[in-house]
Amino acid sequence: MQELHGVLSRAIVLFAAAAGAYGLFLYFRKQTVSPSYWGIIVVGNLTTVGQAVTGLLMALSGSQTGEWTHILYGITAALWIPIISFVNNQFNKGEHNVRETLIVALVSLFEMGVGIRGIGTGG
Repeated sequence: MQELHGVLSRAIVLFAAAAGAYGLFLYFRKQTVSPSYWGIIVVGNLTTVGQAVTGLLMALSGSQTGEWTHILYGITAALWIPIISFVNNQFNKGEHNVRETLIVALVSLFEMGVGIRGIGTGG
């Protein structure tokens, strides 16, 4: 179970990095968020949910780290889409335009950083 948790964490970091880079590419080309780009984000978020489930199973079996920061990073990672929605509503009034593309890209890069920090605190 620990090996699966570790593999998923690295996959999330790579996935978020790719999503962030692709989002910046779309932003600089003045393109809005496409359904295929949302698909990338959804798959990445589902991966974080899968990792959260494996982490919860490990915690219940007693083999997961006791560091609260690791758990908080995991919760933050699993909230990828809600964070995008919140930031878009706060800074873009929920509109679907090129600015939304930048928001999705930056939140994806933030999620990459969260994943890296989560790996660092995982023990």
